[in-house]
Amino acid sequence: MEKNKKLLLIIIGIILSLLIFILPIIFLVRVTISGVRNIASNNSKTITNSEEIEKKVEVSQNEAYVSAFSTEEVKDTKELSHIKIWVNANLFHMDAITSYTVKNIKVEGYRKGKVAIVKPGHVSNTLSSLNYIWGPYEDEMKSAEIKDSGRTITFNVVDVAHYYDEVSKVGSAMPTWGIFLKELGEFNYRKIMDSENLFESVNVLKYASVEPNDVNLSISFDVEMVFEDGTKWVKRFSAELDGAQIVENNSYSVKLSY
Repeated sequence: MEKNKKLLLIIIGIILSLLIFILPIIFLVRVTISGVRNIASNNSKTITNSEEIEKKVEVSQNEAYVSAFSTEEVKDTKELSHIKIWVNANLFHMDAITSYTVKNIKVEGYRKGKVAIVKPGHVSNTLSSLNYIWGPYEDEMKSAEIKDSGRTITFNVVDVAHYYDEVSKVGSAMPTWGIFLKELGEFNYRKIMDSENLFESVNVLKYASVEPNDVNLSISFDVEMVFEDGTKWVKRFSAELDGAQIVENNSYSVKLSY
């Protein structure tokens, strides 16, 4: 009888120990699953404005311009190929805004290269002879100068925009910013000239052995504007970019869905 009591106590002790060990694990697993579900829900959530807020803004232009280019890293012998995407979402509004933000920028589907989101510097918007990152056109640009600004870009709101990093508080708001897929491959300019006696800039991706599947892209981002009365307008824009179009034609434009 005494042995049975001891055995029962041992079994109860083992069960309690297991419960003490297992229950926290079950709790953590449930919390983790819940967190993942919430993240997935937030990422897939459709952004909608009220009818009143929607009427405040007109999307008058919604395009992305895609083109390929190269940077000379070592004179005549090493060039790196890149893709740039100029994003143009022209938003017209007569109610004054206090902030303009591009956020949740996503670039997916590519198999080569590195993504860099580039915000313009404080450069006069009357200047047109600028390189791909709003620097002096006459300077030789290197890949290292294409620096990532992060997945959120904020523009300065002013009475009248005079610089590329500004938007006007009333009227058209169409700040230019860039998505770059950099360092897709390299080629030797001198070897191409020696073998073909011709260099064609439209072929910078082909020279670097970039295939269409390497640069099939999907892009998306949210534009958020806050008005002086505290109300907020948010719109998600997205586009699918065809790698074959980019490689074969070097440049093309695509409509942004919203």
